[in-house]
Amino acid sequence: MINNTALHTPKPDKDITQTKRKRHKRRAAIEPVIGHLKHDYRMSRNYLKGTVGDAINVILAAATMNFKRMMNKWKVEFIFGP
Repeated sequence: MINNTALHTPKPDKDITQTKRKRHKRRAAIEPVIGHLKHDYRMSRNYLKGTVGDAINVILAAATMNFKRMMNKWKVEFIFGP
């Protein structure tokens, strides 16, 4: 425990509960998405001020990522048909 914060490491323990195992798997699935947001959608540096600026930056980056996915899907459907 560091500064009243419990650390959970995803190591294969025999006594780990199913709930903890699910939590670690979910985090492992989300990490690549966060990495792409940081690298591809300019989340490495935040120019907006404060915690509200942080929230706005994350929302806009996620919206951009989703919009790009939709545009690519529409492009494929337009070229090759439904």
